[in-house]
Amino acid sequence: MKKPPQPGADHAHPNPSTGPRSAAGKARSSMNALKTGIYSNSLIIPGEDPAHLATLTEEYFQRYRPAVPEQRDQVDILVRSTWTLRRLGVAEAQVWIYEMERGYNLNPNAPLGHAFHNCDRTLTRLQRIVNGTQRNYRDALRELERLQALPLDVSPETPVPQPTPQLTETEPVTPSPEFVPSTSPPPVGQALSPANLTPPSPQEAGQKPLPFHIPGSRCPFDPIHPLKWKRCPVCFPHDCYADAQK
Repeated sequence: MKKPPQPGADHAHPNPSTGPRSAAGKARSSMNALKTGIYSNSLIIPGEDPAHLATLTEEYFQRYRPAVPEQRDQVDILVRSTWTLRRLGVAEAQVWIYEMERGYNLNPNAPLGHAFHNCDRTLTRLQRIVNGTQRNYRDALRELERLQALPLDVSPETPVPQPTPQLTETEPVTPSPEFVPSTSPPPVGQALSPANLTPPSPQEAGQKPLPFHIPGSRCPFDPIHPLKWKRCPVCFPHDCYADAQK
């Protein structure tokens, strides 16, 4: 059963906080519950303290304060890489201890060198893992800094799809009455005459007319009816008549 409001309860907190008012502050506060995705039990092996991993995770979270999942993933990589490097540092020390304790008749003048001679391959493999982990750390840090330099957009608006413009049928363009193409038929009402059907002469077609006599000859033939002959019948007996009389 809900309790009735107590008298004077409104005056208990005269200045209650209304939360952030700016857009950036509201965006930050909306991501307060977005914590790192690393859980302590997922990275712990026997001999490690989960409290140390929890402290490390909290330190990185307070340092970078990821506001979106992409930033949180990069913080997770930083935490995991740092935790792995600490583990590998302990492993290197234990390799030395193991080799020096298991070795028999170590050189009393150079016990460390003798132990290194026995575990140099193990230490080389360990160093390759360390180099790869450090490279992952640097890449994640660089990517995190790039993401945090971008403007924060927690809830981007979904763009409204624009309707596809539909093609509308347009009326055919009527050619101008002042322009008549060369291949168009004669205007309606104009009768077809032989003049319209007669091909243009070589002079009208822009071609050079054929010579009447053979160039350079002194043929005396002089036609009485020039329109009858296309070329000289003496110089060109097979091509002398006009086209209309063939």
